[in-house]
Amino acid sequence: MISCRTVRFHLALTGDSPEVPLYEGDLDRDIQFVSRKRMAEKIVGGFSYPSKMPCPAWGIPARRCRIGSVLAQQEGTTCHNCYALKNLFRMGQVQRAYERRYQGLLNVLWTPAMIAMCRWYCDDYMRLFDSGDLQGINHLKNICTIAANVRDVLFWLPTREYEVVKACKDEVPENLVVRLSAHQVDGRPPRWPTTSTVVTDANEATCPAPHGFHYEKGARGSREVAHRDGEKQ
Repeated sequence: MISCRTVRFHLALTGDSPEVPLYEGDLDRDIQFVSRKRMAEKIVGGFSYPSKMPCPAWGIPARRCRIGSVLAQQEGTTCHNCYALKNLFRMGQVQRAYERRYQGLLNVLWTPAMIAMCRWYCDDYMRLFDSGDLQGINHLKNICTIAANVRDVLFWLPTREYEVVKACKDEVPENLVVRLSAHQVDGRPPRWPTTSTVVTDANEATCPAPHGFHYEKGARGSREVAHRDGEKQ
């Protein structure tokens, strides 16, 4: 089982990573600015369209996960068999696309650019992190700003960054479902209103994928969703 000391040690090593800038600009002005000449799409890096989702998704390379990159090295954790670190996700073209999205995240205009993109491309839902995870408190605060300004879209954000979420818990709008994911396979869910777990017993799995898209349970706020081990989340 992974220890808190191991996680803290890893975070200390990655402390030199650029901090995501907190957006504090003039939204109306900046949205208008990034809406010109496809600037918003260039900043955001575009969206992906996972086959099991009825909506676009945005993510970054799984290797840039903070907690997840530690868990991925530990047998028995929910990240050890991470789908975003194998198969088609390892292709150069795919990784370059995710890295562009990560680099765009560091642009001070990422937040208005995401709002513009979601307003244009999202009908009802938006999946955050089909790969990767939150990059700190500022990142989640910016996402809260995005959701608060695209109220007709329901956002789903699965994460293992418990402390980041708890630091922003009073700022999460109703249309942003933040789902804390368990660290251990067959482990207990985190203490949070909406969670997800990974189980080895198919009879205990409550997510309907792959027989139907599992976005409804993931996004609409069911208290706990249990995924079969090895299944995309």
